[in-house]
Amino acid sequence: MTNHPPLIINQRLASDLRSMQAAETGDEAARQTLGRLLQSAICLEFATIPTYLSAAFSLGPDNQSITDLIRRVAREEMLHLTTIANLMNAIGVSPDIVAAVPKYPYTLDLLATPLTLELRSFSLDLVENLFMRIEAPEHPIVFPARILSLVRDPPTTVGLFYAHIIEIIKDPKMANLFSNAERDVYKQVTVDPNFTPIAYKSDQDTQNYPLGTGFDFLIKDPPTAVQYLSWLVGEGEGASPYDPTTAEGLPGHFYRFESILKGKYLVKDASVQPGFSYSGGDLVFTPTSVTEFAPNAKAEDYSSQPELKLRMDRFNDTYTTMVNALQSAFNCPSPDQQNKSKSDFETAISSMRRMTNLASAIMQKAKDLGVKAGAPFEYGGRPTS
Repeated sequence: MTNHPPLIINQRLASDLRSMQAAETGDEAARQTLGRLLQSAICLEFATIPTYLSAAFSLGPDNQSITDLIRRVAREEMLHLTTIANLMNAIGVSPDIVAAVPKYPYTLDLLATPLTLELRSFSLDLVENLFMRIEAPEHPIVFPARILSLVRDPPTTVGLFYAHIIEIIKDPKMANLFSNAERDVYKQVTVDPNFTPIAYKSDQDTQNYPLGTGFDFLIKDPPTAVQYLSWLVGEGEGASPYDPTTAEGLPGHFYRFESILKGKYLVKDASVQPGFSYSGGDLVFTPTSVTEFAPNAKAEDYSSQPELKLRMDRFNDTYTTMVNALQSAFNCPSPDQQNKSKSDFETAISSMRRMTNLASAIMQKAKDLGVKAGAPFEYGGRPTS
């Protein structure tokens, strides 16, 4: 396993965290500081989604199991974004989805060492040196042979960033941050994700590994905030340093991506220590079933191929619809607008699903023309009316 160090947040975020930890009351200043921290988290979570989807779009039918894995991770990242946006509404700070939209190549400058995310076609190198770097847990484990020695007092990694926010929310003096959460719950989005089956434990496995009962993502008080943030952290870390599985029973994102490199899912295995091995469902990679495209393609780059540019423009229009629908869904202005908010969220999800076929159309036309073009993920701006 490549020993990627976990991502470390920058000094500005670390300073805001310290400010929150030192605050003596959950006053308006504390509310706004926590809001800034959570808005940064939205930027982090959003940035990964197009990065993962681009790779999935490039995979052909012979790599379906890997496609399913990456798409599931991307959907879970969308749920992470939902969790944070709902939490912001619960404390009375409006989430700004549009402000979080990345432009690729996108530099995550909220990290101490900025990380550049790109839209690339799938490769094992991309998985190992970008995807696993993004998802590197606090305490990575080598399975099945040995455990890495750990740093006892690490700097503020992304995992610790969320852990500190959880501790802040648990602090009784911060309880009044949620004083209007239940009254204003109409501003939040309810989600009941319906995952597709995944051949995890074996090639014959047809379970869909749901989140479990009681997951609606509504945050009404500190305990529910802690519940959903803890779930979010577990998606990357696993349940504990020695159990890499999440609440759904699947490995955390880091270990799912490493499963691609190993060719099999990481599953429980009592015959080895520390109790897991890469011996589950097959994740065979077929290099010939990948459509390579130019990194970070822009529609304008293909103006000399109008049919191809038209397809890229259609993709961008759908992506823009998704972003604007999310912005509207998470900023419901009044209780009597809840149905519209729900409809907007459904529009965002359906738009995200449509992007798969639109991306395929782009790559097919590019292939016919003898050029390389991928999904551009260019946001076109807020509606004019």
